[in-house]
Amino acid sequence: MVSDTPSRWEEKALWRKENEAWLKKSAEIALKVLREIRAKSITQKELAERMGVSSQQINKLLKGQENMSLTTICKLEMALDISLMVVPGSYTVPLECNKPASNLSFTKSIKYVASIQTNTVGNNFMIDKDLYEEFDPAI
Repeated sequence: MVSDTPSRWEEKALWRKENEAWLKKSAEIALKVLREIRAKSITQKELAERMGVSSQQINKLLKGQENMSLTTICKLEMALDISLMVVPGSYTVPLECNKPASNLSFTKSIKYVASIQTNTVGNNFMIDKDLYEEFDPAI
């Protein structure tokens, strides 16, 4: 029997094609988050609580078809202590929790004096490669 309601398959297929790039990234993020919550024995409900969102929002994110904001990605990173995004042109040097950033020694002269930002996600130390010629993370 044929339905009176017209099929929207073509419209949906076109939408998927137009949004292919971010859909792929969303799916990759969802898979990484799923691996992390399994490895850390965290429930979706606990992840939601850590992020300050509803369990339904986590469910949507983990389907891999959500166009996530930077805020959401940062919340995921902080809640799971992982990195999901890397900004091109920056170096991320992992630091041990018990060693302060002052233990980093720079082996060449600093081109510019600038503030160095610390990133609480995974206790990483962010260094803009355009500001420094070379560095030695002597931790």
